[in-house]
Amino acid sequence: MRPLLLLSAVIFLCFACGKDTAETIPGKSGSITRFAIFQNYMYVLNLNEVQTYDITGKEHPVLVHHLPTDYGLETITIYDNTVFLGSTTALYILDISNPAAPAILSQSDRLSDIGFSGCDPVVVQGNYAYSTIKTIENVCGNFSASSELVVYDVSDKTAPLVLGTYLLDIPNGLGYKDHYLFVCDEGRDQVVIFDISDPNELFETSYAISVIDPYDLIIDGQKMIVSTKTEFQIFDVTDVEQIKKVGLILK
Repeated sequence: MRPLLLLSAVIFLCFACGKDTAETIPGKSGSITRFAIFQNYMYVLNLNEVQTYDITGKEHPVLVHHLPTDYGLETITIYDNTVFLGSTTALYILDISNPAAPAILSQSDRLSDIGFSGCDPVVVQGNYAYSTIKTIENVCGNFSASSELVVYDVSDKTAPLVLGTYLLDIPNGLGYKDHYLFVCDEGRDQVVIFDISDPNELFETSYAISVIDPYDLIIDGQKMIVSTKTEFQIFDVTDVEQIKKVGLILK
C-alpha cells in the first residue's frame, strides 16, 4: 500500500471510532506511538522530522509542514495543547499554537543531563514529564542495559529541568492514574508502580504486577490494558493496592 493511502486508512480508522473528533473527546493510546491527532491535524514522526498533515478531508490528507529534528525520533504525545517528543537523544517540546506549523520550544540534551541516551517514551501530568530511557548494548555477544526513569519539570516549556532519575531494568511504555505511575519493565517481567505524589522524590511501591514481557500500556478510567509480545492483559486498577486481572486477549 502506498504511504498516502496507508495514512488515509489510519485517519479513517481514527475517526471511525466515534462521532466526535479528537479535539472534543481525546482518544487513548499507549506511550509508544509515532503519530497523534490534534484538531484537524495529524503529526507523524520520521526518524529526523515531524510531518504535519491537514486531515480536514479525512480521505485526502495533505502534507502541509516539515519540522526537521536531530536523528532518532521515537514517540509522540500531546498534553495541554503541547507536543512532547521522545527521541534517542532528547526530549523535545513543541508549540502547536499554530497547529499547522509546530515549532520547537526546547530540546533537552540527555548526554549532558543524565549521561546516556536511549529509547524515550514520555507521558506528562501537570508540570511534570516522566520518561523511560533504555540503552541495550551488545558487546562480544553479551547484552547489557542502562535504563532509568527520568522526571522532568516542564513548567517552563522552553527549559525542561531534570528533577531525578530512578534505576530500572529494561523499561518500555508507561502511563499514570491519579498519583501513581505505571511502568512496563520487561527486564523484571513486571509493571512497576511508582508513587508520584511528590515529583521531586518518587518512590517505588510494593504493588508491582507480574506480566511477562510487558511492552506498553493504556490506562482508561479504572481499567488498564497491558500489551505484551503475545497478548493484551486487562486489569481493574480501581484500587491500586489490590489490582485484579479481569481479561485477556490473544494477539
